Amino acid sequence: MRYSIDNPNRLRKFIEVARDSPLPETASKDWLKANDFKKRQDAQFLEILELLNFVDQDRNPNQNWRGFQDKSKTSGVMSKSLREAYSFMYQRYPDASNQSDSNLEKLFMERDLNKDQAARAVKTFKTLLQFAGWM
Repeated sequence: MRYSIDNPNRLRKFIEVARDSPLPETASKDWLKANDFKKRQDAQFLEILELLNFVDQDRNPNQNWRGFQDKSKTSGVMSKSLREAYSFMYQRYPDASNQSDSNLEKLFMERDLNKDQAARAVKTFKTLLQFAGWM
């Protein structure tokens, strides 16, 4: 499972597109390109959709993604998705969203990420937290 993204600013932009653009039939590289995500590393955003459980096994949008697009449900859907995707963090720290970067990095390093990957994973997590209304 991908926990770290290379560029948190592009991730933020991507999540905004996922929230605000019409649902695709399938989340694919072509859909990314159509939404101006043309860099090779942008394909990692498809894995974030899987991590958040916004797509099914064929990468078709599911009820979670649909709920995320409903402005009255955006933060609730993201909160639930983050608690599930990062359950290992919330098991250790029920207030994971308030933990220090160093505490969170240690949790990712326990999952066999190196220090740089763990630091990026924390930035990814904190970027996603913004859409849950926790940051």
